[in-house]
Amino acid sequence: MADRANFSPAIQRLIDAPGATSDALRADPTGFEAEALADDDSAGFADAALLNQQMLGFMLFDRRGARLPCSAPDWVPRVDNFADLELQAKYRSSRLMAVAADGQILHLLWAFVNETDGWNLPPAAREAAVSGKVDRVAIITGGSGHNGPIDLAASGFPLTGLERRVVVAIVQTGSARTAAKQLGLAYATVREAMASAAKRLRQPNMPAVVHMIVAAAFGILPNDAASPALLAAMLQLSDRQARIALLVVTGLSREATAAAVGISASVVRKELETIYANMGITSAAELSRLIIEVQALSTLARATDGAPGFLNPAVEPTHFAVRNTSRELIAWSDYGPASGKPVLMVHSNWSCREVPRVMVRALHARGWRPIAIDRPGFGATHLGRSSASDPFSQAIDDTRFILDLLRIRQISIIARAGAQFVHAIKSAAPDRVGPVVLVSPTVPTHASSQRKGLMGVMKDIFQQPRLVAFYFRHISRQMTIARLEQLTRAVAGSCAVDNALCDDSEFIRDRFRAVRPFATGNLVGGIYEQSLISNGSYDAAPLTVDDWAVIQGDDDNHNSFDDVQRHWSPILPSATFVKIPEGGRFLTSSHPEIIVDTLEALT
Repeated sequence: MADRANFSPAIQRLIDAPGATSDALRADPTGFEAEALADDDSAGFADAALLNQQMLGFMLFDRRGARLPCSAPDWVPRVDNFADLELQAKYRSSRLMAVAADGQILHLLWAFVNETDGWNLPPAAREAAVSGKVDRVAIITGGSGHNGPIDLAASGFPLTGLERRVVVAIVQTGSARTAAKQLGLAYATVREAMASAAKRLRQPNMPAVVHMIVAAAFGILPNDAASPALLAAMLQLSDRQARIALLVVTGLSREATAAAVGISASVVRKELETIYANMGITSAAELSRLIIEVQALSTLARATDGAPGFLNPAVEPTHFAVRNTSRELIAWSDYGPASGKPVLMVHSNWSCREVPRVMVRALHARGWRPIAIDRPGFGATHLGRSSASDPFSQAIDDTRFILDLLRIRQISIIARAGAQFVHAIKSAAPDRVGPVVLVSPTVPTHASSQRKGLMGVMKDIFQQPRLVAFYFRHISRQMTIARLEQLTRAVAGSCAVDNALCDDSEFIRDRFRAVRPFATGNLVGGIYEQSLISNGSYDAAPLTVDDWAVIQGDDDNHNSFDDVQRHWSPILPSATFVKIPEGGRFLTSSHPEIIVDTLEALT
């Protein structure tokens, strides 16, 4: 496994010696590709979970089993030693157990401290674990209560107040009848509210709603988290039982599950009865929560080479919508205030929706309301029908859907790169797009004359489709803050402004927040868009728009101002082109005020 400060050899060579890499590529493109792909050591880098820390509690025990001091939320079991924890277990499965606390079942994963080196632990828990006093580490899932993560996740969906309260109560209790008693409502009222919530979220039944809400509360799980093999190993189920459980919690009836597995409905019923008995649960809603929690625990605790860390709701406000034509999620952020002028912040193809804090502050100071949406195959948004040949039509539909949800008829746009998508949505829905500021818009590789440093050699590498996916996946799966800073400095090259930014910890952390969701494996949207840009296959027809501006730094290592103007001026003949003296690649962090000034001048 690579040193935590460095990438694997195929990536590190590219950063350390871009000139030599470029020479090797030009001398023998086929051989270069074969060597890069042969250097694939991805087995050492598992897709990682990006979790909400509020859903987790941590307990530490010494060699005698006594509990050690460690900050923990109120819902964590109140025990003094590990033996007491074992006595509370309703069931055990290898290192997994379920314990009863305050009327709830909490799922817990434990291990000896020497087995947790690669675990994705919060810094405080990690520091305590390596103190030399700790013998065992236990991770518990819970996070219930008013204004807890499940409540907050449910509030991120378009539900009424009653629907949200009912859904949260059912998630926490696993039963509509118990939820009714807890809320002081009639059972019929709870059933009606749950049915209404399921319809609004385009889910077939209560277990599917629970599955969706709990998954959203945890954060972003890896693409392979829902594998039957993983679930079978964690819960000691048979492969068939694991498949049945996964199908049932996504909303399939017993009959449909039986057809999918190739057995009778009566066998499905018997297998579910066995699962319920072994797990100490009584309903499909409880099973839904159990499965998500086990998936989160297992991905948290498997070996990764630098996990992406934990979500911070204060700087990553998250909302969800469900597509009209499917049960797939769209993730978006609303930085407020509700009274502000809405502006859509479009992310690049090498980042997700997170907006630099300095940009948010600049917009807030001028009365704007930044809104950002993960495009399909980015962050926490499902890929949908996006494809290599058409990466934008799903994204256009998603954007219109979110604008309709927010009752925004027309919205201004600031796009850092992402210009091809903005062109596509303006072409498809011209009445929804107001003034636009394109910041550092990318040009096709054939239209760029710059071949300096890392960015120059990447342009040549990305002419080969298989290498786009290779480098995108490998860089994303190995990302840590230290590696991100190293990579960003390589991208900055000799640009003084960008190098100064790299000394700012807020800038580095903002960059890390924007790219780390790719570590979960949801990154195909970026690969599709990069391939489209690299081979120049996006056909951008001219747009007559006089309320668009293009801002480009004249010290950008990626593209020169002349190349940007030469490519985009025929497409946007009425747009204003603004050159930023000494400006680099990261203008949304280095020159936010100029960007806002430009937007307001257009408005």
